[in-house]
Amino acid sequence: MGIINRFLLLLLSLLTLALSISVLGAVFGWLPESVWLDSLHYAMARQETIAASVVVFLVSLKLLGQVFCCSKDKTTSKGEYVIESGPQGEVRVALDAVRNFTDRLAREAHGVRDVRVVVKARNRKEGATLALQLELVVGREAEVTKLSEKLTTTIQQQLEQTMALTEVPVNIVIKDVSDAQPSKKHRVV
Repeated sequence: MGIINRFLLLLLSLLTLALSISVLGAVFGWLPESVWLDSLHYAMARQETIAASVVVFLVSLKLLGQVFCCSKDKTTSKGEYVIESGPQGEVRVALDAVRNFTDRLAREAHGVRDVRVVVKARNRKEGATLALQLELVVGREAEVTKLSEKLTTTIQQQLEQTMALTEVPVNIVIKDVSDAQPSKKHRVV
């Protein structure tokens, strides 16, 4: 849900809260009947009430549409990916396993200082797809074009050999060029 929809939902929720408190006040007698009846008669005779009602109705319709609209191209970075499916069962691999495997392969490359791997899986009717994005911090000694070609080839070959994942696109983004020592992942035991 986007920021605009969240803001509209906040306004609608606050309006509903105020209205429900007013109704409870009238029901339990906290507001005298003459006060809320006079206020209601005054509000019903105003043009602003009609405009506000139309705006609230349109906002409600928009939010209701957001509830029932479904994105055709849903991407996830959590869960599992089906490698093989047959009558005897399925073989699945966790996306975290693909991420960790790719992370290790990228950190072994000469010139890579740090890496962040993003795995995107899409489930479509035609079939599922998997894509990788590597955000790298490289040293000044690294030749970016050769490094990216080597990483892409190595990762694709290893994914095909180890997990039978073919034609996985690998997008490489160089986030920074640094002289810092390669970062080591700390392992908690």
